[in-house]
Amino acid sequence: MNKDSMDNEKWWKQLKPLRLAPNWKMMWNKLRDIEPDNLKEDDDAWLFTFVEDMVYMTNEYTYKNDKKNVKHILAVDLGWYPEGDRNGGYHLVAILDNNWNEPILEMRTRSTQKVVDTIELWLFETLKNWENRIYKSGSIT
Repeated sequence: MNKDSMDNEKWWKQLKPLRLAPNWKMMWNKLRDIEPDNLKEDDDAWLFTFVEDMVYMTNEYTYKNDKKNVKHILAVDLGWYPEGDRNGGYHLVAILDNNWNEPILEMRTRSTQKVVDTIELWLFETLKNWENRIYKSGSIT
């Protein structure tokens, strides 16, 4: 086994650490611990790291209403747009019930650390107890 194949086996060590609040599920995480502004123009990361589907996490809430189960799904999604473009940027959104046309939260940046800080803020503070707000009013806002 050569050194390159060993490095590929430890791909997860290159991920940026993220703290998840209770009940959140990480569906996928490809966010590497690198800042885009520190990369050279010809770095392979532009092709393989800075893609549309970087992080996706969900939190589900189900309750009964008139003897029927009502299920809501809150998702946080992170991508790089345009994909692979070194002049692009991160686009972070929070989506309720797969309504991609009307995100409830949205942020754009080029900073990996700012993305992580924002995700953690959303999960632990901004979106905390979101299911109670849904149950009482029918919306998060």
